[in-house]
Amino acid sequence: MHINAQMPRQKPQPLPYSKPPSMSDVARAAGVHQTTVSRALRNDPRIPEATSRRVRRVAERLHYRPNPMVSALIALRRSRHPHRFPVTLAFVAHTSGRWRRTQPRLFTFAYEAHLAGARAAAERQGYHVELFPIDSPGMTERRLNEILFTRNIPGLIIGSFPDAHGQFVLDWERFCTVVIEYTFTQPAFDRIVHDSYDGMRQIMGECARRHHDRVGLMLTAAGHERTEYLNGAAYWMEQKSGRRFAAIPPLFVAAWDEREFEAWHAKHRPQVIVTSNALIPDFMALCEKKGWRLGTDIHLVNVNAAAEGPETGIYQDPFMTGVTAARMVIERIGRNARGIPERRQTILTQGRWIDGSTMGQAPLSRVSSAL
Repeated sequence: MHINAQMPRQKPQPLPYSKPPSMSDVARAAGVHQTTVSRALRNDPRIPEATSRRVRRVAERLHYRPNPMVSALIALRRSRHPHRFPVTLAFVAHTSGRWRRTQPRLFTFAYEAHLAGARAAAERQGYHVELFPIDSPGMTERRLNEILFTRNIPGLIIGSFPDAHGQFVLDWERFCTVVIEYTFTQPAFDRIVHDSYDGMRQIMGECARRHHDRVGLMLTAAGHERTEYLNGAAYWMEQKSGRRFAAIPPLFVAAWDEREFEAWHAKHRPQVIVTSNALIPDFMALCEKKGWRLGTDIHLVNVNAAAEGPETGIYQDPFMTGVTAARMVIERIGRNARGIPERRQTILTQGRWIDGSTMGQAPLSRVSSAL
């Protein structure tokens, strides 16, 4: 029986792979050589556009995803000095001045401790972490995407943003991505965050141990939102528990407002003020103005205290958060788990109590009533 050689070829059908398809699987399904697939997926101009489009359609239909570690290894082998260039991970962060901490700390900017931890953990596994400031002059989403792709960077760590609901767009399917804190919300990547709910419970527990039953929470509305309202939720639940805290409503402000604070303080007479770095300088200035002695006349607890500093509060250990982020993204690279996960995972890191000089040991019921 004669078979017409000019009969149109049937459209390739997806194969029932028990494991992720390889480049050779794509080549076989598309009817081309494996080298052609490699070049077509890299938009190599030597491959005709029609062929490139066909190869990309087949690769997408088969759900083929190139292994970023293989791409990075090939890039290293082509380099003149491959031993000098470990695989690079990108740490994408905001570095603007308004993100500076309000008081001297070990790290000047909020992202620096995260970056230092990520670098320390990555270097132990043969990786290098490079900072990419998303807010630097001339940096756009398209430019960042081109840089990361051209340099075969397989993994991204997205640092915390100054405000809640941060987002930008990259070709996410090319990268293994993890996020630090709650502030980058779209797309919903796996993330590492401080357990703010547990931190507030630690604070309320320490207040109860010191017999302070009038605890007031004061935060900026933006700061409260940045933690997905967990500080307020834990504060409210602790008031409803059996610790017998006074039902003092939290004070959420757009920015420091002395009149608003004084009205709230006069009405509820809190013994302890639980607040954050954004409001502490103004609150301390008010204490100095009124002659209130911190740790004696009124107590201060910082929800994000330094490991070595004057303020009592919760040390969130941002260095360890960075360590965890690097380990997580490297693990995703090992599994070639790129793109947006179907269901996001959140890893919570526990903070620890720091005994500073802004909270005394004795109850303040008599002192606070005289303020």
